[in-house]
Amino acid sequence: MTPEIYTIIAVAIALAGLILNGQRSIAQSIARLRGELNALREQVNHDIAALSERVARLEGLLEGLRDAITAKAA
Repeated sequence: MTPEIYTIIAVAIALAGLILNGQRSIAQSIARLRGELNALREQVNHDIAALSERVARLEGLLEGLRDAITAKAA
């Protein structure tokens, strides 16, 4: 075998190592982002539930106010 073949094999191995390392790094980043997204989704769901409760409370108050106004007018 010629020295060029050894060089080509060495470069191929080095590139394979770099590619695998990059893939592992990307996989870790994606996993971290998925975890952050899940936490964000849970927070949004919690905020929507709290907002729904507040809107329901306001609707009840408005219905009571409407009933009080219409009862006095009748």
